[in-house]
Amino acid sequence: MRRDPPFYSALDLIADCCSQSAGPDWKTEWRHRNRKTPQQLPSDRNMMRHFAVAIAYSQGARSSIVRQLVRDPVFEKAFVGFYPRLLARKNPNVILTNYWAVLSHIRFRSKVIQIVKCAKVLIEISHEFDGFSSYLKSFRIPRRLRLRKDIDIFWERFDHLQKDLHEREMPFFRSTTSLLQLLLDLDFDSVKPDLIVMRLARRIGIIECETGETQLRMAVRKIQEFSVLRKIRAPVIDLQILAFGGQTGSRELLENRFCPSSDPCINTDCPVGNSNFCKAMISPIGTI
Repeated sequence: MRRDPPFYSALDLIADCCSQSAGPDWKTEWRHRNRKTPQQLPSDRNMMRHFAVAIAYSQGARSSIVRQLVRDPVFEKAFVGFYPRLLARKNPNVILTNYWAVLSHIRFRSKVIQIVKCAKVLIEISHEFDGFSSYLKSFRIPRRLRLRKDIDIFWERFDHLQKDLHEREMPFFRSTTSLLQLLLDLDFDSVKPDLIVMRLARRIGIIECETGETQLRMAVRKIQEFSVLRKIRAPVIDLQILAFGGQTGSRELLENRFCPSSDPCINTDCPVGNSNFCKAMISPIGTI
């Protein structure tokens, strides 16, 4: 009989901690991520908004601050309502001149250039496929993973999509982390392997180190395998890891704090560390 790896028990404990420490908005977000029927893929305009929001959150921008920014009407105004054809004709330098005082929360001015370039590539794809959603559907990536074989199909077709986006010179979303994030945002059974996810994945033994393409893919795949076995969607596990791991936005959904931002950890109230499932936890005798 095949035994589950130890990190399965760690993920179970993390789920329990989140449930027991849930704040008033936790269940709402949990249900949102655990919906069984896939949402309809968005129009090109809403897809452009997904692109802009995903880029805004990337590269170490503080989630809690960016969340406020993307809800501000000025964000939509800066990118001309996310209408792809209008945005593709905009000069990024004009956007920066007029709106950087507000947009500076996204950290890097180059993100504005990337957003405008995304609009240009989106238009090209939309013209060829009668919409970006039709283009995405053509790769037949499963949106719900119910069996282990679905995971194999997911990654095979993910690679085809990524290769095609790279050939089209799509900025940002041809990278593994960003494309996985886009699929997560579009209600696929995906996980975004960002700093928080990779750090906690390393601490509980899902992966050996936090960086590198192989490690990114391994972390996501193992979480997907766990999700299929436990019959809970991968986006829910992504949420639990982010909240437990201390992402500035998601951790606000919990009443308690668990993971520190750096090793070692001295949180003696953490069930994961107390159960010897966390490599960052200091033992009573001072060893990690």
